[in-house]
Amino acid sequence: MRECYGHRFYHNGNMYDCHEFRSSLIFEGESVYEVIRVVKGIPLFSEDHLQRLHRTLDIKKGEIQVSDREIMDAVNRIIRENHITEGNIKVIFNFEKDRPGISHFLVYQVTHHYPSQEQYEKGVKCILYQAERPCPTAKIIHHNLRLTLYNKLIETGTYEALLVNRQGIITEGSRSNVFFIRDNILYTAPDHLVLQGISRKYVISICRDQCIPLKKEAISVTGLSGIEAAFLTGTSIKVLPVSHINGHSFSTSHPLLLTLIKEYDKTMDEYIRNKDRFPKRSLRDTDES
Repeated sequence: MRECYGHRFYHNGNMYDCHEFRSSLIFEGESVYEVIRVVKGIPLFSEDHLQRLHRTLDIKKGEIQVSDREIMDAVNRIIRENHITEGNIKVIFNFEKDRPGISHFLVYQVTHHYPSQEQYEKGVKCILYQAERPCPTAKIIHHNLRLTLYNKLIETGTYEALLVNRQGIITEGSRSNVFFIRDNILYTAPDHLVLQGISRKYVISICRDQCIPLKKEAISVTGLSGIEAAFLTGTSIKVLPVSHINGHSFSTSHPLLLTLIKEYDKTMDEYIRNKDRFPKRSLRDTDES
């Protein structure tokens, strides 16, 4: 799988052509990362991504000598130099083994596969997969697990793998968070069991604002039979209905699910409108490399 797309990528203060990108920069040692969606040339929910990045660094006790302004300057340079209006950008801090401090600070465009309108209407199929990430609350690249799950999805022709822990609890997707609806109550796994996704955060906020009952309570594999609807959340997928999980089928037109899809889209649109109204000038407007 090709990792770096577009024409240029950022590495430790300089811009380079993408053909010079080496995967060893991120897959050797440990890499803390964020993926930011770009909408109309604007990095969506960038403040939330920076907060989560620092939370992961705190968990892993990683120190960086890079400010938030420098990070966002690099993101905006990638947007400009790759002419990105819609797409995804990855921010990585790589820590090599047995070396103090960061070895590589990278920002680059990655390929994106946004769901189709048909998938939003009819939902997607998921499988259950017995696996646990070593530190679920930290956003760290687990290359072997990612490759295993990618191959499993290709093999089964399904959209997402939902991770099941040793207690038989469904925690999260391999690249998403998962919510369940039962008796008009929303369920999602407790914070300590999952990566606290940005889209998940906004869905929870919408529930609070709309007085929608929500419980941070995990659903077991055996509890799927009582679930009426389910959906995934994530940077690329937004709020995406699930039609099937293994042998279980779910409604993709549940009123509560449709409300959350609508409200999440409104939240995105409002964020972009506000950024359009008050655009921020990049720290660097030159093209030096």
